[in-house]
Amino acid sequence: MSTPSPTSASPSASDAAAAAPLSMWAPLGIPAFKRLWLANIVSNIGGWMQTAGAGWIMTEIAPAGDKALFVAAMAVATTCPVFLFGFPAGVLADRFDRRRYILACQIWMMLAAAALAVLAAIGKLDHWNLLALMTCVGIGNAMNGPAWHAVVPEIVGRRHLPQAIALNSAAFNLARTVGPVIGQVLQAVAGVFALFATNALTFLALIGAIASWRRPAEARAQQRSESLWAGFVTGFAFIRDTPALWRVWARAMCFFVPAIAFATLLPLIGRTLQLSDAQYGVLFSSFGVGAVGGTMMLPRFNTWLGADRANIAAMLTAAAAIALGAAVPHVVAVGVGLALCGGCWMVVIANNNVATQNLLPHWVRARGMAVHQIVFFGSLTVGQTLWGIVADRIGIPLTMGCAAVLLLPMAFLAASIPLPVSAATSAAGD
Repeated sequence: MSTPSPTSASPSASDAAAAAPLSMWAPLGIPAFKRLWLANIVSNIGGWMQTAGAGWIMTEIAPAGDKALFVAAMAVATTCPVFLFGFPAGVLADRFDRRRYILACQIWMMLAAAALAVLAAIGKLDHWNLLALMTCVGIGNAMNGPAWHAVVPEIVGRRHLPQAIALNSAAFNLARTVGPVIGQVLQAVAGVFALFATNALTFLALIGAIASWRRPAEARAQQRSESLWAGFVTGFAFIRDTPALWRVWARAMCFFVPAIAFATLLPLIGRTLQLSDAQYGVLFSSFGVGAVGGTMMLPRFNTWLGADRANIAAMLTAAAAIALGAAVPHVVAVGVGLALCGGCWMVVIANNNVATQNLLPHWVRARGMAVHQIVFFGSLTVGQTLWGIVADRIGIPLTMGCAAVLLLPMAFLAASIPLPVSAATSAAGD
């Protein structure tokens, strides 16, 4: 599969093409990206069905005195593996064929989902094996993530990369919007087995799309034939010597540690509001609705404010959204706050992702994106653990209020760390 090349046209035509604004939907004109994008929507719907359902199930089967800790542990199970295994995953994804590597990760996660379905079918699902298998899913995501991020530029090329990242974010959050609703309704009607079994089946769409994709020959040629140890050493050296990457990641930590409080405590908020399974699914999906809206508005926000200021504005708005959810214990207020938080979340994620991708050369892209994910999920792990412990001590409303207040000085700290305005494309070497 070929990707657009700026050298394939005359200089004047090339300059005009580079200057012309691209539609957000432009990457869907690339057949391979379109197939993977559609399959990813299907797979992510199943994943969000399982994520929302597993958290809800944990509130029922966890010991009465430890519910908050086990609910927080469920959130940690999906994020901590990225912190632990992310960089080795990046080394492997830069060392081996990324297509086959992604296939192996998808099959691993499908088997974990199938095991949950079997345990539910035979009545052996408890809080410990639910936590263990969700950790296995988290490990699969940790191993898959760097390779997945690294192949997106291979498929769409550098010029289409911001639009492709935005489309992937929109797909992820569209799935986050509809997946929990479908999952909670399915669980209420057909039971826990149907929930987990359906998720296992959705992996087949993405496995089929990846199996049908053929990597460009130039992308395969640009991967270095390094030993695993050399991969660790050269990857660390590049990242250590690229301070612009550290600026992006420092700003990310300022946002995600406090902002994750809302999503972490949402199952407990749903129980406090005495919601049914279906009502909780709708509430859970409001974050995705806001995230899709934030993704669609992202080009406009960045045009108005620039990526740097757009991220700071998102942090301040998220603080107000979390405060609203804490101050008004009503499902509508919580849903509005969650939607606002989702929109802010995606503004920060998308801008940070584009900045990081544009700073990375092809040969080290998976390792760089692995560290990007480690910072992201490491921040989530710290935040989820922190807010779970705090909620056990002082209750949900006060914990949410603390998170909202903490976001304010973190926003001012982030504003003092300039986000790279543009990546040095010459450093990318692609």
